[in-house]
Amino acid sequence: MSENFDKIKTHFPAARIKKLMQSDEDIGKVAQATPVVVGRALEFFLASIVESSVKEAREAGVKRITGAHVKQAIEKNENFDFLVETVCKKGEVEATAEQQDEE
Repeated sequence: MSENFDKIKTHFPAARIKKLMQSDEDIGKVAQATPVVVGRALEFFLASIVESSVKEAREAGVKRITGAHVKQAIEKNENFDFLVETVCKKGEVEATAEQQDEE
């Protein structure tokens, strides 16, 4: 994962992360390095979701990643357990919308 991750040229803006963190009333001052570390952690997190989704797409014999592949990756990986409820709700909403479109 690190060899692919080093190729990433764009990063999450530290100023925006700091602004989001300070929007919470419970958080006071934020050290200068904190938003940078949070941004880097977010990049690693997203890279792991994308890699898991790519694996699911390859197993399905598809070259393009869809929401279904991301959902499968989240459901199969224990590290993403906290996202299962969110993904299931989103999937149910999309399925309902598709059914309404068909009617």
